[in-house]
Amino acid sequence: MKKLVFFGLSGLFLFSTASSLFAIDHQVGAHVRFRYENWDNLVTLGTKTASNPFKDRSFFRLRVMLWDDIKFNNQTSLKIRLNTEPKYQMGPYYLVLKDGDRRKFDQDEVVIDNLYLDIKKPFNLPVDLRIGRQDFLGPDTYGEGFLIMDGTPGDGSRTFYFNAIRARFYFCNQDTIDFVVLKQKERDVYLPNLHPAYDDGRGVGYIYHKKRLTASNEFAFFAYGRFKHLIKNLILEPYYIYKKEEKSDTSPYIVPASYLHNVGLRGVYSFTKDLKLRAELVRQFGEYSNDGRDRRAWGGYAFLEKAFPTCPAKPVVEIGYVYLSGDDPNSKKDEAFNPLFSRNPNWNELIIYTFLLENINKSGAIPGYWTNLKMPLIRVKFSPLKNLNMLLSYQKLYADEKTNSSYTFIFSNKGKDRGNLYVAIAKYRFTKSIDGMLQYEIFDPDDFYADEAKTAHFFRAQIQYKY
Repeated sequence: MKKLVFFGLSGLFLFSTASSLFAIDHQVGAHVRFRYENWDNLVTLGTKTASNPFKDRSFFRLRVMLWDDIKFNNQTSLKIRLNTEPKYQMGPYYLVLKDGDRRKFDQDEVVIDNLYLDIKKPFNLPVDLRIGRQDFLGPDTYGEGFLIMDGTPGDGSRTFYFNAIRARFYFCNQDTIDFVVLKQKERDVYLPNLHPAYDDGRGVGYIYHKKRLTASNEFAFFAYGRFKHLIKNLILEPYYIYKKEEKSDTSPYIVPASYLHNVGLRGVYSFTKDLKLRAELVRQFGEYSNDGRDRRAWGGYAFLEKAFPTCPAKPVVEIGYVYLSGDDPNSKKDEAFNPLFSRNPNWNELIIYTFLLENINKSGAIPGYWTNLKMPLIRVKFSPLKNLNMLLSYQKLYADEKTNSSYTFIFSNKGKDRGNLYVAIAKYRFTKSIDGMLQYEIFDPDDFYADEAKTAHFFRAQIQYKY
């Protein structure tokens, strides 16, 4: 293993040195994020505590990213980024390794989480190419990340990357269509890790000294349009996504093979400068490969957003509704919505962990499988002080369909009222490079869950430095 680390670091050094000889510009950067998190009754809502492997958690995590953007000329550039995020558990949860040893400290691996080549307008064609491991975040986010956001949900927010080739075609008015092909693996097999992770021997969180990244091997192709100039004040984003999920041979949970077609449209209409409507709707259809069962699902959301820039604290109010279809247990089809590549905190952080046991035979032991949800919500964003931004939200959660789960210690299999969720987030910028965050969420469960279910709490404190 020491030889692997040595050759890996040597290879990166030689690669960077060789690239530097031909580069005309470098943009070296670093990002350090330090978090403390406390999970209280998150996964099983405080039920079956004596024999429950999904313990409450209290831990620190430190993510470090180092990168170099290498520009060869005005058309061609290369980005390489290293990433690691060790964790320290303070209990009652401990990391259990293959040999039964319990560890508080998760040393993590050092991974190459971005390595891509950008080629802009080759041969003066109206197309940009990006080839390699890349994120779909920031200006590259597709819509609001409703279906495409995180390609590696198994490691939390450590990495988000996709192994992909993207071609972006430009029209004369600068509207665009992206064509993307991507392939995700349960663990990283395309690039070496520079420091091995642990191995739990079960394929839950680790596979052969590498973090589990997805529930199964995945392949996808999609076309995504961004049209801002067809109709005044209206942005339209039509898309088609094909995703194939293979049967997992490493997970202790059954993750069946399937394929899914997704046809959708996102729109943003600005009534005025301070009033806009955002909405998205997608139709999903496909089949489970093992039994030929049809899949038919709907998903979407609508948000009306109003800003009050002349009022104190400059509040912005959002009223919205989210719908994700659930599986009807009396139907021969499976109508449950599939979040595709968006198993990340969308509207809150807490609820994604309660989804785990509800969908574990589809999702594996990875949180964030958004499905079977009706959720009206209200969010208020405001800035009471300079450099301080606040968010308050109330979310009422319902299920589209009742469960038929064997985990009766957490699910009632009778009701559809999931409960009430409250979110408070405060972000403060100390300097241009340093900012902090406090986040607190409370979930009060209702009759969708068992009578023994308790109130869940999620707390996070964070400080980060960007260079």
